[in-house]
Amino acid sequence: MKKRIIKLLIWLSVLLNILVVTAVILAVTGKLIPLLAPLRMTNMESPNYERLVSQFEGFTVQSGDVVFLGDSITQGGAWHELFPNRPVRNRGIGGDRTKGILNRIHQVTSGKPSQVFLLIGTNDVSFGETDETIVDNIVTIIERITDESPETQVFAQSILPRGASYQERIEMLNSKIRAAIGDRAEWIDLYSLLLDEDGSIADRYSNDELHLLGAGYAVWKEAIASRVRMP
Repeated sequence: MKKRIIKLLIWLSVLLNILVVTAVILAVTGKLIPLLAPLRMTNMESPNYERLVSQFEGFTVQSGDVVFLGDSITQGGAWHELFPNRPVRNRGIGGDRTKGILNRIHQVTSGKPSQVFLLIGTNDVSFGETDETIVDNIVTIIERITDESPETQVFAQSILPRGASYQERIEMLNSKIRAAIGDRAEWIDLYSLLLDEDGSIADRYSNDELHLLGAGYAVWKEAIASRVRMP
């Protein structure tokens, strides 16, 4: 009996070591989060997401506005300070994905803004969405804007770099997005401006390999400043 218990403990120890090594490999390669995604509540289901969508429903976009549309990376930008003389509207919500933008795009197009700067897709990658779904949703977002607000100028901004393990996926995805949108929107490559030589987002631009520091927003501003319209 004692020997059986010892053998059982040995096998359990081996199994635990295998699970730990597997988890480490998946984490390093960037594949762990998508596997866990179905097990957790998404930010799109959180009370904070609902509160922000509700606010945007009440505080509507106006004709002539410049709208920054996206997820937490857009939300984190102090756009009124970055463009103090422009009628900017921050419509970024943390945790948002392409399907979330599609669900609330009417809040933007109903106001007939002058311009929309779209940056979305990195959370789709985290939650395991396929490239095809992400690309199709982004194209549909752009088409919705141009159909519902024909005078609005649309800028599609590249998904930003993250950790080095994401480099190949994001570069391939950006290439697919750019090809798919064609002349539906003007493409802005932010990715290469923030990329470090090791394949990750440079430390001077991000302290968590995802969200931007002030220096990152300064680079972003410089890349689009000539495009942001005056009132």
